[in-house]
Amino acid sequence: MCQQQLVQLQENLDLFNELDADIYAISTDTPDNSKRLKEAGAFTFTFLSDLDYIVLEHVKMKNDNMSYRGISILDRDGNYVYHQVNDLWGDQMEATKNIIYDQFDSLNE
Repeated sequence: MCQQQLVQLQENLDLFNELDADIYAISTDTPDNSKRLKEAGAFTFTFLSDLDYIVLEHVKMKNDNMSYRGISILDRDGNYVYHQVNDLWGDQMEATKNIIYDQFDSLNE
């Protein structure tokens, strides 16, 4: 996981307060590495370790034997809705927020 992107997300979590959604950081790091990173950064959102690429493949973020960086959205039932590969999503938080809100709006139509 790119710690800089995670810090950007943590600092901007308030942008997503209006969404009825859970936010996760998903990586292929071991559970112990994910836990250490979460604790070291005092992150308040959930970290998910996906060593077998099950979730990453489901959200179309698997890249051979690694994962893409970006955003993915699932609906309430866990169905894939949207993804965007973007190494800079955290540096572009306002644009990221707009994409996520647009996708949530389309779910509610």
